[in-house]
Amino acid sequence: MSKGLAAMLAAAVGLGLAGCGERPDPSSAGGARTSEAVVTEPATGLIWLRCALGQQWQAGHCAGEARMLSQFDAQQRIEELNAERHQGIDRWRLPSIVELAGLRHCDHGLTQDTFTLDLMAEQAPVVLPRWCAQDTRIPTIDTARFPDTPAVKFWSHSGSERQQTAYAVNFGNAWIGLNEDSESLYAVRPVADPAPRR
Repeated sequence: MSKGLAAMLAAAVGLGLAGCGERPDPSSAGGARTSEAVVTEPATGLIWLRCALGQQWQAGHCAGEARMLSQFDAQQRIEELNAERHQGIDRWRLPSIVELAGLRHCDHGLTQDTFTLDLMAEQAPVVLPRWCAQDTRIPTIDTARFPDTPAVKFWSHSGSERQQTAYAVNFGNAWIGLNEDSESLYAVRPVADPAPRR
């Protein structure tokens, strides 16, 4: 195996283990401080908080209760996280509906039935599976990566401009909430993009 290929494989393994008890080189997370309170997706480089807002990472678990916030209050709280450089990162945001729905985990996979979701005027609609194909464990998320996730709805930043509604994901049943009032109170799992390369 060439040295270049070996280095690439080592970097990929390091990203996959970020937040799972291993401590890869901080440069693997785009320069962000390495912490077990975050997990990095190898395929996209997205960095997720392992705990919902309101919970605290403690000894491999998310202690406390998730805060239930309106979409506006969720945005404000995320701005506060960025101002304080929470976990050494100042790029936190609400996930898109595609990103958030991508966290759904079902024992038997997702159904073949789909939703086509309108987004903003300049964005093409997206097609997503509706929910789990069969009965599954709850919450419908990988609890090794995201322990103590409450089985409730979580906000995305996405919504239908035409219908003036927001989208959420219910990790109690993997269902996508299509007609959410932005004043409803839901949980929040912030995500950050990889740091831009310098």
